[in-house]
Amino acid sequence: MSAPVLTRRQLNRATLARQMLLERADRPIAETIAFLLGPQAQISEGPYQALWSRLRGFRHQELTRLIEDKTLLRATSMRGTLHLHTVPDMVGIRKLVQPVLDRMWQSNFAKRFGDGNRPAVIRAGRRLLDKGPMTANALRKGLVKRFPEPDPLSMTVLLQVSDILVQIPPTRIWGSGHAPILTRIGNWIEPPKPAITRRELVLRYLAAFGPASVADMQTWCGLTKLDADFAAVRNQLITFADETGRTLYDLPDAPRPPADTAAPVRFLPVYDNVILGYADRSRIIDAADVGRLLQGETNRGSVLIDGMVGASWGFSRTKAGATLDIRVGSPLVGRDKAALEAEAEAFVGFMTDGKGGEIKYAPQ
Repeated sequence: MSAPVLTRRQLNRATLARQMLLERADRPIAETIAFLLGPQAQISEGPYQALWSRLRGFRHQELTRLIEDKTLLRATSMRGTLHLHTVPDMVGIRKLVQPVLDRMWQSNFAKRFGDGNRPAVIRAGRRLLDKGPMTANALRKGLVKRFPEPDPLSMTVLLQVSDILVQIPPTRIWGSGHAPILTRIGNWIEPPKPAITRRELVLRYLAAFGPASVADMQTWCGLTKLDADFAAVRNQLITFADETGRTLYDLPDAPRPPADTAAPVRFLPVYDNVILGYADRSRIIDAADVGRLLQGETNRGSVLIDGMVGASWGFSRTKAGATLDIRVGSPLVGRDKAALEAEAEAFVGFMTDGKGGEIKYAPQ
């Protein structure tokens, strides 16, 4: 028998339901971070913004407290980018994706590093970090003093892919604009033994991002050859097809709401994994809109309108006040326009700790 077909709109609503974007959830922050397998965290405020759009009554200080008390850690993990994880996930996921980090360094930095002694650089870097937390720039300067020939950036990245380097408070929390301070994970906490298998990661990915294909998950985490891991848990999964015929897998009891389920306006941070976590992003953004709405993804977040990316946003603070700049893909009227304006007002309140600010609307 052929697999049931899920339309793009059905996939959209299923994804939004898993991601707590159809309705804000009443859920503990650490539990949410674990369920989402860690929000991307290259931008300090990103995880705060991601949780504000997903959790009812979320407050900045609650997440900051969990970072300060070492419940949550920010370091390099999936796709060689920064993520905010629970301690078990930071250790477990990082071990699984270590081959991805090794390949990334080999492809992008090995030539720049040259013929230097990699083990010696790693040992020297560890000794520097074990003396006390430091910025990446301070680490780079310390390494250059001893190893002047290799490219400086290639040496610091080598340390970041060789060890879990945690970015610790008082940096990387809400309101902090200082350069990130690094330390080796063992200097910050007593790390547990890694306890996540690739098969377990498949099931957790589908719980948070499904229905999805093998290629979707490989794009999300950077791992390859996951076909065997999907096959190993096949008896725990059900199968669908999308409108192009791709095979999609899912957990039997995972939510798949009707296609006509109402979807609220939601503001997402730059690099939110609900957009980046798929090889085929058409469930969340039209192909024609990727360049139009997310051009310059490095500094603009996205806005979901009726479940799809329909606008982008930027936020700035000056002495004169705060400004939320919204660029809408197509003119909005009626309920969509009113919903965007209401959510924008709430978002400005969140970003300014209740002080408010100016909201500007412009066509994309």
